[in-house]
Amino acid sequence: MTRSTPHRPRRRWIIATASVIGGLVVLGVAGELVLRGIIDDQIETTESELPAGVTVERDDTPALWQVATGQATVSVRVSPEALTDTARTATDLPELQVAVESGNLVAQVPLSIAGNEQTVDVLLSVAAEGGQAVLRADTVQFAGLSLPVAVLADQLDNADLDRLAEGVAFPEGQDDVTISSARTTDDGLELGAEVTMW
Repeated sequence: MTRSTPHRPRRRWIIATASVIGGLVVLGVAGELVLRGIIDDQIETTESELPAGVTVERDDTPALWQVATGQATVSVRVSPEALTDTARTATDLPELQVAVESGNLVAQVPLSIAGNEQTVDVLLSVAAEGGQAVLRADTVQFAGLSLPVAVLADQLDNADLDRLAEGVAFPEGQDDVTISSARTTDDGLELGAEVTMW
C-alpha cells in the first residue's frame, strides 16, 4: 500500500494566497486611479486661478504616496508672456518683454543710454532658491558689448535693472507651494514644485 501525498491542503493555501494578493493589487490599482482623479481635479481647480500662460501637471509619483505624504509633486510650465507679466510687476519697466532665444531667456528692456532710448537684451537665469523660483538678470548685451547687469545698473543709476540683478522671486505669498527645481526650456520655464494638499 503506497501513501498518497497530500496535495489538496497545499493547493488551497496557494490559491488562497494568490487570491488575497490579487485582491490587494486590484484594490491598490483602483485606489491609485481614484486618488489620481482627486489630485487632477485639485490641480485643475488651482490652475484656473493661475495667470494665463501657466500650466500645471501631476508628475509620475504614485498618487497613493502623494496622498500619504500630503504633498503633490507637480511640473509647472511658465510661458514667456507670463514671465513678462511677472517681471513688469516687479519693476517699473512697462515695455519689458521676455522671450526665449536659443534655449535662453532674454528680456528686451528699453533703457536711456547717453540720452538715447535703446532696447538692450538682458540675459536671464532662473534658479530654485528658498522654495521659490528666482529670475535674475546676468548680462546686458547692446552694440556688440556684453556687460554685467550690476555694473550697467550702477553706471546708469537704474533701480529697475538693480531689481532684475538682485532677482525677481515667485510665486509670492504661496506657503503651500515649494519650488524644488527650475530650468529654461524652448517654451519658457519648467518648474518642479511640491504642493501641500492639506
